Amino acid sequence: MRSIDTYGDQDQVANIDQLLHDANAALWEYNIQSKQLKCSLGFYHALGYEPTDLTITYTYFIHEILYHEDVAMMLKEANTCEPGWSKCLELRLLTKNGYQWFQNTFRRENATAVLSGSLVNIHQFKVIEFELAAKNKRYENTIKSVHSGSWEIAVPGQELLLSKEAGSILELPSNEQLLIADLVAFFVPEHRPVLQNSISAAMSIGKPFEHDLQLRTCSSSLIWVKIKGLTSIDEYGKALTVKGVLQNIDQSKRKEKELRTSFEFMEYQNKRLQNFAYMVSHNLRSHVNNLQYLVRMYDELEEADEKREVFIHINTISDSLSTTIQHLNEIVKIESDIKQEKVPIFIEPVFKNVIKALESNIEQSEAIVLHDFSACPSVNYIPAYLESIIHNFITNSIKYRHAGRQPVVSCKSDIIEDHAYLIFEDNGIGIDLKRHGNKLFGMYQTFHDHADSKGIGLFITRNQVEALGGSIEVTSEIGVGTTFKVKLSRV
Repeated sequence: MRSIDTYGDQDQVANIDQLLHDANAALWEYNIQSKQLKCSLGFYHALGYEPTDLTITYTYFIHEILYHEDVAMMLKEANTCEPGWSKCLELRLLTKNGYQWFQNTFRRENATAVLSGSLVNIHQFKVIEFELAAKNKRYENTIKSVHSGSWEIAVPGQELLLSKEAGSILELPSNEQLLIADLVAFFVPEHRPVLQNSISAAMSIGKPFEHDLQLRTCSSSLIWVKIKGLTSIDEYGKALTVKGVLQNIDQSKRKEKELRTSFEFMEYQNKRLQNFAYMVSHNLRSHVNNLQYLVRMYDELEEADEKREVFIHINTISDSLSTTIQHLNEIVKIESDIKQEKVPIFIEPVFKNVIKALESNIEQSEAIVLHDFSACPSVNYIPAYLESIIHNFITNSIKYRHAGRQPVVSCKSDIIEDHAYLIFEDNGIGIDLKRHGNKLFGMYQTFHDHADSKGIGLFITRNQVEALGGSIEVTSEIGVGTTFKVKLSRV
C-alpha cells in the first residue's frame, strides 16, 4: 500500500508520503483474520530500506523485524483490541542500523477485523530517557552513599521542597513541609546570615553558592553539613528555581579536625624534642666545660691549699650537674608518662592529698586555701600529672605571697567549650608579664629575688599540661596577684 490507498490524487499521496518520511513515521494496516499486513513507503524508510530491498509480510515482521521479547505483548494487544479502541505501544524493531525504539499507535474500526496504525521512530528520545534514568540512578546512589539529599526552591512562590534524604539529615518527621525561614533556622546562629544571604542572592541574581555550615537537627544533634545551590533561569534571565544538595559531612569534618590536631601536636612534639636537645646540649656542655677546666687546673697546681679550693669548686659544679641531670630526667619522664592511659579522677581527693602534703608550708605562711570543684568534679587525666599540677601551682602561690597581707589561694574547676579547666588564683606579689611573659615558663627562669626560686616548677608543669594536649593561660598584676587558667582534657 502507499500511504492511503483510497486517495485518488497521486500528488496528495506523494505529499503525505514525504511528510511521513520527514517525520520518520509510517502507516500500516493489518487484517486479524487474514493476517495480511500492508505498509506505507514510510514503513520501509523508517527501517532504513527501500521497498525493493525486502518484502514486509506479517510473518516476516513478527519473526525478523519485531524484537523477540516484544512479540507476545504486540500479539496480545492486537488480538484483544476492541472495536473503537486505540492503543499505544513502545516496540523495538530491527532497522538497517540495528534495533531501535518505535512508538506504535493503532486502532480497530467498528465491527471490522482491520487494525490501522502509525509507527514513529522514538529511538533518540528513548536513548535520552535511558541516559537520564541512568544519571538519576547514579545520582540517587551517590546521594545514598554520601548521605546527601536534594532541595529545591520555586522562586515565584518561594516554595521549598526537600527530598526524603535531606529530611533524614535534618531528622524531620516524614512528610513535614518547611518554609525557607524554617530551613535557615536549623543552622547555628552565626551561620544563619551566611545561608540566608546566599539563598537571597541565588533567587535575585542567580549567584551559586557552596558552604560548610553547622546545624542542629530535630533531635538536637549538632552536625556539619555542606550545602550547595544553583539557579535555573528563564529566557529573560529571571530565576525560576534554586536547586541544591544538602550533604552530611560531620564525620569527615571531625576526622579533618582530628587530623589537623594530630598534625599540630606532632609539630609541637617535634619542637619539644628540639628544645630538649638544646637544653641537654647547652646545660650539660656548660657544666662539663667548667669541670674540665677545673680538673686541668687541679692537676697543674702544687700547693695543697690551692688544690683544696679548686676541689670545693669542683664539688659545687658536680652538685649543680647532678641537679641539672635530675631536671632533665623529669622532662624525659614526662615524655614516657604521656603513654599512660588517662583515667577518670575526682579532683577533690587529689587536692586534699596535696594540701595534706603542704600542711607545714600552709601553716607557716598562714595561707588560706579555698577550693570549689562543683562545676567539674572529675576529669580524665593521668593521676600523677594532676597531683603535680595542683602541687606546683599552690606551692608557687605560697612561695610568692605578698608580705603585706595574708595569702589567699583559690583553686576551682570549670567547663569551657567542652574542656575541663583548673583555675588557680592568688593575691601574691604578681608578675610583670610585659617584661617576663615570654620567659615565664622557661627552664631556670626566675623573676623574683627569692632564695628558693629555681625556675623549674612552672617549666615542668607546662610540659606536663601541654604533653596531654592542654595549655596554660596567665593573667597577673604586680602587687595584686596572679591567675593561672589550666586547660586539661575534653569532658
